[in-house]
Amino acid sequence: MKANSVNIAITGLSATDNPYPGLGIARCLRLAEELRGRITITGLVFEPLSTGAFHEGVFDRVYIVPYPAAGHEALLSRLEEIHEKSSLDVIIPALDSEVLLYAGIQEQLADLGIKLLLPPVSQIKLRAKNLLYEFGRKNGIHIPQTFILNNADEIESKSTALGFPFVLKGVLSDARICTSVEEAGIEYNSLFDAWGYPILMQKHISGEEFDVIALTDRTHGLMGAVAMKKIGLTETGKAFAGVTIENQELIALTADVLKKLAWIGPAECEFIQDERGTFHLMEVNSRFPSWLYLAAVAGQNLPLLTVQMALGWPVVPLKNYRAGKLFIRTVTDRVMDPCALTELAFTGEVSF
Repeated sequence: MKANSVNIAITGLSATDNPYPGLGIARCLRLAEELRGRITITGLVFEPLSTGAFHEGVFDRVYIVPYPAAGHEALLSRLEEIHEKSSLDVIIPALDSEVLLYAGIQEQLADLGIKLLLPPVSQIKLRAKNLLYEFGRKNGIHIPQTFILNNADEIESKSTALGFPFVLKGVLSDARICTSVEEAGIEYNSLFDAWGYPILMQKHISGEEFDVIALTDRTHGLMGAVAMKKIGLTETGKAFAGVTIENQELIALTADVLKKLAWIGPAECEFIQDERGTFHLMEVNSRFPSWLYLAAVAGQNLPLLTVQMALGWPVVPLKNYRAGKLFIRTVTDRVMDPCALTELAFTGEVSF
């Protein structure tokens, strides 16, 4: 590690057809003039073929860490080993499944001198898909009516309340639009095989889709936010193209949602605007979205602000950004010597 540098560890480095946010976070930090010449970026991956780890000129070192299913103790033990070698200053977890784990060991990591900017576990659980409808009902936030299904036999009776089409969702990810009870039965089994219980059944909302990337401080105040309209979607509903927009209603709604969640740190709020102009909150993700580099180029480098806030550096809220900035996701092949991949696979770490 460079002398007097800040060592920032980032997770979620897979960058295939549905890229994780980690590479985008690292690119934003490389973009920051404030950190130029004083930053070391460490990647944390589950397995060697985490493609973003090999993006040229971004990561200084990469380590393999346990999958989330291994639990808190295994993760903490591995991070202690890595910290002994590389002296980490800040960790930015980039996957929802990891955020819960890191939040659960915040105190132990703080004792090691490693900083995070995350809510407590209790608040992270509140934004889970199976709890979000009740949160919205209590707080006056438009969220599509949602039922928690214990078995497929409940679909027919619930469809009377929701009408057709409706949406079935896995508790962690995935959504399927269903136009009949028979189709829903098939999709229910598919979602159960992929994600387990519970399966969520939700009223379908038609309209335009929007995302807001956001960052809050330790008092739950909004420190930065950028709104984006989705203009290109994959078959699974993920945005591969979008444009920044100026919409103060969306920003204010996001601030209200995160304030009521008592949120700390990175977040993404997903909305659909119906034909009457009403915004419906569809999801709150506990990390930055994959398109976050767009926000940095538009004027709000939220990963930089995350690092500054985690370290206790003086900061001011970011209020403005440029509307009309477009992102389009592309795929690039990097041809490289296999030695780095082999070293990571056999030793659990590699330096670039």
